[in-house]
Amino acid sequence: MRANRMPPAAMQCRPHTGEALSMAASDARSGRLGFNRLQRRPARDRYDGLARFFHWTFAACIVYASVAGYTLTRLANGPVHHFLSQLNMSIGTVLIVLFPFRAGWKLVRAEPRAMHGVSARQQLLAHGVHGVLYLTMFAVLASGFLMVPNGYTFLGLFEIHTPFQKGPLTDALFAVHRASCALLAGLVVLHVLAVVKHQWIARNDVLRRML
Repeated sequence: MRANRMPPAAMQCRPHTGEALSMAASDARSGRLGFNRLQRRPARDRYDGLARFFHWTFAACIVYASVAGYTLTRLANGPVHHFLSQLNMSIGTVLIVLFPFRAGWKLVRAEPRAMHGVSARQQLLAHGVHGVLYLTMFAVLASGFLMVPNGYTFLGLFEIHTPFQKGPLTDALFAVHRASCALLAGLVVLHVLAVVKHQWIARNDVLRRML
């Protein structure tokens, strides 16, 4: 009997076909593994660099502005009062420019994973306080800008115009500014106390998240 012999070309195609199928299966597995790896990527333990920049920039400016604002109420009109007032308004202008970017970044950035030992209720409370903090910062910055009559000089470089002349409206805005500054100071103190509690009492290393 004659044995059926496979043509050489067919014999050569078989290994290549099997190799191609094996490579395709390997690529599919790699794709699935890569997708699963992305899905399982652990959340950060720290805030990202841009969030940390915004946090510490605003913190430093708020502390300075609070101290300077209190000092201004105790100083008589003169060169020192004028200098501190202009510097305060200039720093406020920088924060007005940065605030929309900070608020926008907060909406889109990835949150670090929740701290160990913090209940869902505490997390909800913290988010609520942060929301009030942002609204209060907006009130401070908006009222601080609008209450200034006749504009001001930014760091001695150029004039910034404000919309209102001195009158009942700017007086009302000044009252809003003082009240919102007092509320902001209280929220900052509450925030610092929460950090102290978590860092040194609960010992969950909360400071590392923002350093």
